[in-house]
Amino acid sequence: MTKIQITETSPPPSIPPGSGTGSGGWGVGESRISDDGPPFLITLPQPYPGLERFIGSWVIPGPPTIVVDTGPASSVDRLAAEIKDRGLNRIDYIFISHIHIDHAGGLGLFLRHFPTARAVVHASGLKHLVNPAKLWAGSLKTLQDMAAAYGPIEPVPADRLSAHTDFALPGLQILETPGHAPHHLAFDYEGQLFAGEAAGVYLPYWDRLYLRPPTPPRFFFEQAVTSVDRLRTLPDRPIYFAHLGFYPHSREILGAYRDQLYYWLDTADRALKENPADPVAQTAERLLAEDPRLKDFQSLDEAEQGRERYFTRNSLAGFVGYLRERSNV
Repeated sequence: MTKIQITETSPPPSIPPGSGTGSGGWGVGESRISDDGPPFLITLPQPYPGLERFIGSWVIPGPPTIVVDTGPASSVDRLAAEIKDRGLNRIDYIFISHIHIDHAGGLGLFLRHFPTARAVVHASGLKHLVNPAKLWAGSLKTLQDMAAAYGPIEPVPADRLSAHTDFALPGLQILETPGHAPHHLAFDYEGQLFAGEAAGVYLPYWDRLYLRPPTPPRFFFEQAVTSVDRLRTLPDRPIYFAHLGFYPHSREILGAYRDQLYYWLDTADRALKENPADPVAQTAERLLAEDPRLKDFQSLDEAEQGRERYFTRNSLAGFVGYLRERSNV
């Protein structure tokens, strides 16, 4: 199989055609989504346009058996059923990358299916899962109909949660990776890196990479880059993304993502100077057309393009907000 080369100074190349599995754009070349594991991915289609292939949970069969993120409440029953269909009737631990609704909104419901499981969460996020009223209200305010489709966030019993600062497991290193969210964690477990959204959104569509920053307001650029650099200090290893793919060489794709953060920062800076009143809408379309790491945007279906337009605008707004705050310092 041809090895994909990504460097910090050049855009990611196309994956050689014909190296995929012929699975409708998924599982292409070395960028396939693992289905036979370990670990294996359970995709979680959502009842909202464009979210059929965007959210998933990674499962490490173990022992111990581990789930990385549960997704929202709307798909928990499906997740639990698919895990049990694979002969896994016990979950030991749930690693939560961050407490956003699409990653941890279904945790309370999931724990009902697996009464012996404990969830490992950033220490600052514990209170928001025990009493999720503010988290649910914030999700509705920000995501509106999308949050409603994800479903309400059920409270999590405090005795089923472990703060990341108090948890230890042989072979596990927990890395604090703020940027996408202040309470973000990455989990390096037995030579496999579960990066959440600290390394971007990575979708292995068709014959090319699709890599996008998830940087909603309020965004802190230096924190995001520092988190990427922290992950790059690890030896090269397979990296697993919350949205949604798997890549065999962490240092390659982390380098590409670091370059992309600086590319977006420069683009946002130019947009602010050219059109300070409304720098986001037109610039988001320019990024979708010109960023080489978003090259496969035109291969997405209409609903997926709508989703990516929304998140690209939201992510670009994070950069613009950061630059405006920096200029006022």
